[in-house]
Amino acid sequence: MTSLWIVTLAAFVLLALIIVVLIKTTRLRAWQGVVLFLLPLLLANLLWFSWLKPQQQRIAQQRTATDYLASTPGYRVLQTQEPALWQLLVQELQHRLRQGEAPPQAAGELRGWLADVINQRLMRAPDAAVVNYIGVSVDVMQALGKRDPQLCFRFLYPQVSGGVNLVKTLPSLNTREAEAMEQLLLASRGPELPVDQPQAQQDLQRIVAGLYKKWGDKLQQLNLPADTAVDRSSMCAMSVDLYRTILALPDKNAANLLRRMVTLSG
Repeated sequence: MTSLWIVTLAAFVLLALIIVVLIKTTRLRAWQGVVLFLLPLLLANLLWFSWLKPQQQRIAQQRTATDYLASTPGYRVLQTQEPALWQLLVQELQHRLRQGEAPPQAAGELRGWLADVINQRLMRAPDAAVVNYIGVSVDVMQALGKRDPQLCFRFLYPQVSGGVNLVKTLPSLNTREAEAMEQLLLASRGPELPVDQPQAQQDLQRIVAGLYKKWGDKLQQLNLPADTAVDRSSMCAMSVDLYRTILALPDKNAANLLRRMVTLSG
């Protein structure tokens, strides 16, 4: 950049000398010489501000977006595992940086974009990784529910009401959630694991029977998250109870039931 300015300055100094010589040796008038000097200056400024500077800003923002995601747990592994999604995330982060958002807060808004990938990987990850990730997610749900049940609901169902930016709302658990997500992604490169449906159904029936004693018919709302009539505060509390009870099972049973639930949810 410095060398470019030096070259540009030298070019304008040379142009000024040429114009002075022309004024002295030809019929070129002084005002015409000034016009000749200012014209390329105006064109250079127009080129700089309308094309070169915006282009450099876009390149810098893209580099910032790429470098930030490439160093962020959870997102960085997507560069090799999910290259198409990775490109979309970089473009969206770049767009948010152009709007003036700081990289951490802007990246936090992208978390909802990973919902489908996470569900797919829950079907392929080993039991321990599934239980660990859901365990951390339940801690996040519970913390969000204490702050505002609406935040808990948004975290649970980003496809219904948008996700939650944990960088802004729950920075204390954001790192844990990101690390658990990365462990899940790294451990789930193989094919989908088989689901023992009879065992999952048996475990689910026993769990639902226990929860029904506490929540009654309200428990049915868990099947209708998009219904505007549901009590979102209760939805959060019931979901935390449900997942806590599932996680109390042996890891094999818990992971098997969680995979079955992902299958049922589509």
